Amino acid sequence: DEKDMIQSRKIVYPANITFVKDSPPLQEVLISLPEERRQNLLTRCLEKNPNITLEDIDWWTYCPNSRINYNWQAEFRAWHIWRNPALAKYKYMLWIDSDGFSTRPWDRDPMAYLINNNLVVFAARFGGGKFGREEEHHRRIFKSFNTTICEAYEDKRVPHVVSKLGGKECFDKKIKNVHGYFHLTNLDFYRSDMVVNWAKNWIGDCYLCRNFDDQAAVTVPALILAPQKLWTMDAHNFSLGVFHNCEMDNQKVGGFLNLWKKGHRKLNITINFPEARANCKIKAGA
Repeated sequence: DEKDMIQSRKIVYPANITFVKDSPPLQEVLISLPEERRQNLLTRCLEKNPNITLEDIDWWTYCPNSRINYNWQAEFRAWHIWRNPALAKYKYMLWIDSDGFSTRPWDRDPMAYLINNNLVVFAARFGGGKFGREEEHHRRIFKSFNTTICEAYEDKRVPHVVSKLGGKECFDKKIKNVHGYFHLTNLDFYRSDMVVNWAKNWIGDCYLCRNFDDQAAVTVPALILAPQKLWTMDAHNFSLGVFHNCEMDNQKVGGFLNLWKKGHRKLNITINFPEARANCKIKAGA
């Protein structure tokens, strides 16, 4: 709401912050959908709610096993974000999830590192889950690029993630993702025609469908079109102290609020971030 936006502007001043709506009201979107996409959504929602109608669906509806608003953020980040007008004047983007928290000022600039090395992705981590759990994942990749990914891994002998490509013989392979909670991307790469076409094919007619998520949407085109330009912070000694899901710099550290107050004795972690203390109030988490 307006109060939260005013408070956020005060916290980040003198930096500029803009708030952008990522979707019209849901019922307006549902009415405007092609019939096939609308019917696919309703069919999935009926699995969880046998008596539900299209008019009953809101952002908090489970269809079938996860909330629609969560599914929407995954689809938005997979496809719609790249050509969103709010980003049109920018070449680079730093993404950090709303439950990803900085615990100290950064002593290195990841954006400068991305730009200076002409990367398309600079990710906190490689290995945020896997795609290829379903053969359909590889079918959609093959439809877009006339190839798919057979293997992807980090090799200490090279600075980038290594990928090996192939055909239908690899449709049963499970491939690691770029972790989605914190990464930097080259927007010119991701809003190019080939990559946007890939994102469209990846989502397909499965509107608000969690099976085809944003992590794979970011990972796949980089592994196929520019693997030498997909680097991870892990491999380049970037320890920025970003907390997410009880981990910081890929170490288990427990809940955020306890870490913020007490640090972590065994790992010799002390939080020293006076600029943020009492300004960024975290209300969730242990």
